[in-house]
Amino acid sequence: MYLLWPIQADGQLVHPIYLNWTYFNIPVGRSLQSMKARFLLALLVLSFHTGCEDSLLEQESGDVPSEAADGKADAVNEGGLGPGLRSLDEPETVDVGVWNLAWFGDEEHGPSDEQLQQHNVATVLAALRFDILGLVEVVSEDAFSRLLADLPGYHGLLVTDPSVALGSEFYWSGEQKVALLVRDRFEIESARVILPEHAWDFGGRPPMEVKLRFWEDGKRRTLVVIVAHFKAMASADGYARRVASAAALEDFLSSEYPTRWVMVIGDFNDDIDTSTYFGHASPFAQLADSPNYRFATDALSEDGVATTTHFSATIDHHLVTDDLAERFVEGSARVLRVDAHIEDYDQSTSDHYPVLTRYDLR
Repeated sequence: MYLLWPIQADGQLVHPIYLNWTYFNIPVGRSLQSMKARFLLALLVLSFHTGCEDSLLEQESGDVPSEAADGKADAVNEGGLGPGLRSLDEPETVDVGVWNLAWFGDEEHGPSDEQLQQHNVATVLAALRFDILGLVEVVSEDAFSRLLADLPGYHGLLVTDPSVALGSEFYWSGEQKVALLVRDRFEIESARVILPEHAWDFGGRPPMEVKLRFWEDGKRRTLVVIVAHFKAMASADGYARRVASAAALEDFLSSEYPTRWVMVIGDFNDDIDTSTYFGHASPFAQLADSPNYRFATDALSEDGVATTTHFSATIDHHLVTDDLAERFVEGSARVLRVDAHIEDYDQSTSDHYPVLTRYDLR
């Protein structure tokens, strides 16, 4: 059972915390003494496991046991930036990630050491080797260019790139931007900003759509990737704008791509089972309940796996159309706890973790 405890700041709700007491095997109806005893026992068990990095890391990252049973690579095992970081690359699947980079390249916000943030991000991505990666909160165009230069075998687009239709009309140099990185085997056919009429609802950051072409197992494939950054804040205004932008996104997908492989990846700034705005349904409930779409990250929400360093909700998601959902590798959704390999991760690199899903597009 999940117990909800709101955090108050200046008398206003800013974010809920979800506590899964069943993890500690504590029925809610038990006496307080029994609950305390079991909770202390659980803390002792967790303390014991801190000496076993692999076990603790698997628990914290939300790894799915079936993935290990299938022989798939664990993203955090050995080598790389710190002990346990290695390639995610699986030749049979298309491995998709999303990562909010926390004011990447901005000298006034986010991590204070821009060179260190650049180094950490580039090293992590070079090690993990996603096939497709959506990025959120990229501020500096120069920092994005340097990131591409540090990742041979990849190319990509920042939303302000001249090839992105409407990009420079809705994004300016000093604000948070969306971007996409892909392996060189993916050809970028076209890119544009979508839903510009709903820019306000998206917090001034309308999504970027990129159409990809590629070969998979000798077959010519196409894929539409949309990178989105929804309005933040667990407030009445933030919630209302997420509701409006979610409805606009659903209308767009149903009219533009009723039978295509389409994925929407990004920072949704809310969960899909219940809203981070206390006492409200998820603003994405209509998408989550529709047979035409699936949140490939739904298991992460169900298990209460956090995608950020400070809050317990799952707010970074991958949404796919039903046609693409048929190719989703069940059990592949994971939050990658790269903070285990980076000192002061939330201060030096980001306050979000990368989120992975896999697809068999052969």
